[in-house]
Amino acid sequence: MKKLILTLVFSLVAVTVSAQSKEVPKLLKYVTRAPNGTISMTIVDDSRANTMKLTSASSFYKYQIIDPKTNQPVLTAWNRGKVCEIAKTKIAAGTYDIRLFTRNFVITSKIKVSATRKLINAMNQDAIAVID
Repeated sequence: MKKLILTLVFSLVAVTVSAQSKEVPKLLKYVTRAPNGTISMTIVDDSRANTMKLTSASSFYKYQIIDPKTNQPVLTAWNRGKVCEIAKTKIAAGTYDIRLFTRNFVITSKIKVSATRKLINAMNQDAIAVID
């Protein structure tokens, strides 16, 4: 009897562990090329993170995320160097234009901002609460 109960408990634990859904990360990468074909800007958006990584071939001093409907900046930030992180918590999920200001030119590209990990976790918690 003890062996039967123990076997059932282990079976239930094994089924529960294997049945849990695992978040499949989405990795979006945006590459903007200069007219000569060289890469001028790369943005990597990992759906598991609250930030996006922005890398440029040239040092830039500022970037702006622009709402394409109003053509107004949603987020402006200053920078030194060729790399920075963009906090997705400051922007709603959606499609935007991004402008990167270097000393000699402005690079423009379209990006799609995914929901932040914090928001995804909150939605998952709400879904769990409804199921319980």
